Amino acid sequence: MSVRLALGAGRGRVLRQMLTESLLLASMGGAGGLLLGYLGRNLIPILFLGHYEQSVLKIHFDWGIFAFVAVVTLMTGLLFGLAPAWSAARAEVGGNLKDSEQTTTRRRKGLGGKALVSVQIALSTLLVIGAGMFLRTLLGLSSTDPGFRVDHLLVVSIGVPQDHYLPAGDVPAYQRLEQVIAAVPGVESVSATEVTYISGRIDTTANMVIDEESGDPGKGQGAHWNMVGNDFFKTMGIPLIAGRTFGPQDTIDSTPVAIINQSLARSRFPGTNPIGRLFTTEDPSKNKWVKIVGICADTRYQNLREAPTPQVIFDYAQATFSGGMRYMIRTHLQPASLLPVLRKMAKTVDSEASVSDIETQQEVIDGTMHSEIVFASLTSGFGVLALGLACVGIYGVMAYSVANRRNEIGIRLALGAQPEQVRGMILRESGRLALVGIVAGMLYGIHSYDPLTLAAAVLLLLLVALGASWIPARRASNVQPMEALRHE
Repeated sequence: MSVRLALGAGRGRVLRQMLTESLLLASMGGAGGLLLGYLGRNLIPILFLGHYEQSVLKIHFDWGIFAFVAVVTLMTGLLFGLAPAWSAARAEVGGNLKDSEQTTTRRRKGLGGKALVSVQIALSTLLVIGAGMFLRTLLGLSSTDPGFRVDHLLVVSIGVPQDHYLPAGDVPAYQRLEQVIAAVPGVESVSATEVTYISGRIDTTANMVIDEESGDPGKGQGAHWNMVGNDFFKTMGIPLIAGRTFGPQDTIDSTPVAIINQSLARSRFPGTNPIGRLFTTEDPSKNKWVKIVGICADTRYQNLREAPTPQVIFDYAQATFSGGMRYMIRTHLQPASLLPVLRKMAKTVDSEASVSDIETQQEVIDGTMHSEIVFASLTSGFGVLALGLACVGIYGVMAYSVANRRNEIGIRLALGAQPEQVRGMILRESGRLALVGIVAGMLYGIHSYDPLTLAAAVLLLLLVALGASWIPARRASNVQPMEALRHE
């Protein structure tokens, strides 16, 4: 620019040239971003679809968005290009043509770039640590033991019209469905269930009054409940701790029985054996008592976030109407291959039987972690983008610094400095630049304390900073002293 000014170029001409270059760069970036936005406009909305929402959102091109992007792009080019352009137009012709003053001047001007990169790294720190925390939460939930075997377990919803079975009830139809499903080749075991565990959609409770509280029904306590088939515990892989499971002897005409989980046994029967005890979920004066015949291991009920809660499980064979059942199927078959067979078999029981929502138990569980998956995906994407921008910024600043300090590096090498020492000097400067930004980001934006996540984020950012500086550092260590000093 000093040469242009010395040859007669006006300062306004230099200012226009620099602003033109800035606007050109901004326009290229804006066009690239607009293209990526157009191609990926339906990706983020898909993340917000719930597990049971099958419709696909379609976002069409909007000229208003195009105009907004164009204005932002032009304003970015003008605002961020104005200061460098003004500085170039105000360059001192005589002073800047002297090599001895050039290095000092450029090094002073380079401080602004380093400050911007530090701010960029600070913002990247927030995004990377946020992504790490969401990922840690997601991994923690994924590793939580639900209390039963999730592998090779399918969930199928099958319904029959209740008016077909008045007044006797629809339970026999669901029992026949259970039998025909069990006869399908490849099905290891099957059981009907009223509640699908860890589905996040059903939260049923019952006021449980035990026999010794019959005189004071107000002492009853709520407990989650479920109605299941005889092979429920075998199919789900839920261990039986004491007593027995349901069997063919438990019918609508026999004594009502139930199985409770360990949490309920501890909370309602502390220090005693609950097997054989009676309870009711109705008014004790009606004398409809249920006998406890077993204790099963605890399982998660509605989601993985909540600890196992007290639960009582009934045999649906002792009910009249079920109101619709789901079937837990233990099999190695794929859902797509099993669905047509199930529909055909269901029609043999009731011509109007409907089969829907066949999915794996793991898919059901993933549906309850939808919000965690969405936030982890978004923050991870923004974190990767921030790391990429920080990498480009650090590389640009360090490459610019090395180019401006070529004479200085040549002198250091001429006085005996080793190439690895010069390389280490550049890498240390990059590391300090990154640390300033990391510390700033952690001081002003991080409120949660997770040592592992913080340490991993800091290490990742430092590695990115050092990796981005490696090429400029290697370039500095390869400077030839005589060539660098020739212009001094």
